[in-house]
Amino acid sequence: MLSQPGPADAPQDMDLRGRIFTDLDLLAFALEMEAAEHLQHGRTAEYGRVQERRLGVRLAQRLVSGVHADEVNARMERWESGYDQRLGRVA
Repeated sequence: MLSQPGPADAPQDMDLRGRIFTDLDLLAFALEMEAAEHLQHGRTAEYGRVQERRLGVRLAQRLVSGVHADEVNARMERWESGYDQRLGRVA
């Protein structure tokens, strides 16, 4: 199973991907609520850090769902060869 859905994914793979998406959604919601608490208490730096984490979770959610997004796919495409080299996949 790849991280992004394919046309011939098995039902159990689709189910797992859906559960991961939902877990990421819950995590993003929790981070949003945490960020709001920081903002309520005037902790703007903490608010910003938590919001950045939340946005990172949303990027992961897009990857798992297979919804093409330049902020995800373009980044991955740009750095894919370097990543492959790091893992020793490139001759």
